[in-house]
Parts: sequence; structure tokens; C-alpha cells
Amino acid sequence: MNRGLFFVVDSGEGAGKTTQIKKSQEHFKDRVMLTREPGGSPYAEEIRNLILKSPNAGQADGKTLLALFWAARADHLKNTIVPALEAGKIVICDRFDSSTFAYQIIAQGALELKSFFWQMRDFYLGKFKPDLYIYFDVDPRVGLQRKSGQAANERNHFEDRDLEFHKKLRVGFKEFFLHVQHEVIDAEGSIDEVWDDFLTVLEEEISKR
Repeated sequence: MNRGLFFVVDSGEGAGKTTQIKKSQEHFKDRVMLTREPGGSPYAEEIRNLILKSPNAGQADGKTLLALFWAARADHLKNTIVPALEAGKIVICDRFDSSTFAYQIIAQGALELKSFFWQMRDFYLGKFKPDLYIYFDVDPRVGLQRKSGQAANERNHFEDRDLEFHKKLRVGFKEFFLHVQHEVIDAEGSIDEVWDDFLTVLEEEISKR
């Protein structure tokens, strides 16, 4: 069986990517396996709670969180992503190493770890690097406004950071995408408009196989 396709969908806060990812499963049915980061496997979900929900998580610096994200990612790959790809599935992951670069390296200011990040990427991902990253681009002000109505218990410490942090995030994503195959979708349109663009990107890439 041929190796499946591995898509990563990423964005800053409030771009609506999770809604669009769910629509992709409605469209492609059992051809697609959805997963997420941090998390995506039982042990990685435990690390997710440590990263996002621990009362001490908000004070953790980029170096600390970088290590936790890669630990979770290693388990996620081993137990969820690689088996699905080897079974020929289309894997669509909500966030991946692109977020680690944007959030921890750039927005949290661990710039001294840039070269180490790319070494870790090669070591951990090996031949299972994503085939395509799809970035839902939204102005940080728009994204944060969309998230403003969310209940406090549904938010995490990244979402609650100031506008400057989220501006740095956008810069970080753009720098990451200089190094990988990617497509950018304008996420400020309606749900249907964004879905049309997202579906076009997915179908074009799938048709190449």
C-alpha cells in the first residue's frame, strides 16, 4: 500500500481552522484521519494537559515548552500518525511543528534554539515530514476579537497573551514557511469562502497521487 498523505493545518488564534478541519472529515469521510497537537495519542494528551492546563504553565519559557512539545510529538508520531500513513490514510493534523517554531522560538523569544529546532525536526520526523502545510492567515486583531467571546475555561494561557505576542506569532509562521512546502489561505472571509479555498488546496494535492 502507498504511504498516505500528511497535511498540517496551522494558524494563529481565531482563524477558524478547527472548524474547517472538521468539515474536511465530513467531505472525505473515512479516507481522512484527523488528529491534533499538542496531543493526538493517549500519552501526548497527558502532556497536552501539562502544557496548556497546568497552573504553572503560563510561566514556562520557550525552552521548556519546546522540549515538552517535541516529547509529545514523538509519541504522537509513533502511535497515531505513522500507523495511519502506513495504512494509506490522509492525515490532517491541527497544528504541528510549525506552531512550535512560531510560538516557542519566535513569540516566546527562544531565538538561540533556531538551529537546534531544525536538527530536532530532522531527527524526530525523519521520512515522515508533512507533505504540505496549510496556513490560515488572519490579522491578529481579527483573530483575538473572534476569540473574545469564548468562556474563560475554554481558553489557555497562549490565547490570553497580549497583541504583541500574537503579532510575533504571525511573523514566526511566515519565517517557518520559508523552509517548507505550504499554501496560505485568507481566513478572514466567511466560513464557506474559506472552506472552498481549503477544499481546493486539499483536492489539488490529493490529485497528484
